[in-house]
Amino acid sequence: MNLPRKIVQRWRILLNGRRRKKFLRYLQRQHVQIRGCPSISGTVPPLISNHGIIELEDAVVFNSPVHPVELFVCEKATLRIGRDSFINQGTTIACSQRIDIGERCLIGEFVAIHDTHFHAISPTQPTKTAPVRIGYNVWIGHRATILPGVTIGDHAVIGAGAVVTKDVPAKTIVAGNPAKPVRTFECPDDWRRP
Repeated sequence: MNLPRKIVQRWRILLNGRRRKKFLRYLQRQHVQIRGCPSISGTVPPLISNHGIIELEDAVVFNSPVHPVELFVCEKATLRIGRDSFINQGTTIACSQRIDIGERCLIGEFVAIHDTHFHAISPTQPTKTAPVRIGYNVWIGHRATILPGVTIGDHAVIGAGAVVTKDVPAKTIVAGNPAKPVRTFECPDDWRRP
């Protein structure tokens, strides 16, 4: 049966409105601090285990058509995701101290961002835990890994599959394991990726 276009459009708007309300209620049950209106694209809501503080700025988008985005925040830890950031499916963010993701960041599928190693490497090396800071308009490619103590500068690009173990300067493209600078570029400070 073919329904008139206006009825189909109203139905979609109604469903999107219901889904958005359900998503916001889910975030509130997980004690997520919401500033503005985050949204979900796809059918799978993010998997959230929050024992600390999660702050979502306005217009954060979780894209999860098949695999959920996973957010794990330990007690006394803080995860902040900046305005207009886009987090793709399968991404895991594990925070035991502090992770700051800046405004307008694009995070690809199956990215891992951790501020701790969770386990000691040896008896003489304790577990490493250090804050992670990701700047404005950063693009993190498919399956990249960001490790504890890393600061990524504004407009930087992290190549697909890169393992970032050291700070990345602003306006720099890095790739590889461990990630190394490939080249730098120039752009206005207020530029954003489309």
